[in-house]
Amino acid sequence: MRTGTNLQDSEDELQWRPIGRALADHRRVLVVDDYADAADALQLLLSANGFECRAMHEAHDVCAIAEAWQPFAVVLDIAMPELDGLELARRLRATPSTSHMLLVACTGYASGRDRERAREAGFDAHCAKPLTPQRLLALLKRAVAMTPDMRNGGTRA
Repeated sequence: MRTGTNLQDSEDELQWRPIGRALADHRRVLVVDDYADAADALQLLLSANGFECRAMHEAHDVCAIAEAWQPFAVVLDIAMPELDGLELARRLRATPSTSHMLLVACTGYASGRDRERAREAGFDAHCAKPLTPQRLLALLKRAVAMTPDMRNGGTRA
């Protein structure tokens, strides 16, 4: 079951899927953005805050890297040449070994319809650009901190 939550003081929309505790414990995050400076900056930020992070600037190997490396979260730009983030999300959801990962859309497309398209493609979170480091960190830390029951729509005891 998916439940919606909004981060305080932001327009970020979150839809949670169950994430295995072992997967969340390793805190691996894959960042994909064709704008290399943005991807590299997020990689530095996440690494400095206790996450193991890889940045990719092209979409064509994302599914293979995600399958092999098994990050708990994948942050995807939507508008990328050749293969957009929506199609990548669909492919990640369709593959059994990656279908459980937290997918975060990081995009300039922020209308209600854009958010709906992201949700339909399989994204768990939608963050409009410019994405501040604080917003992304809050989202990822919240995902890591959630208990399995909370990820399934329950509440903390």
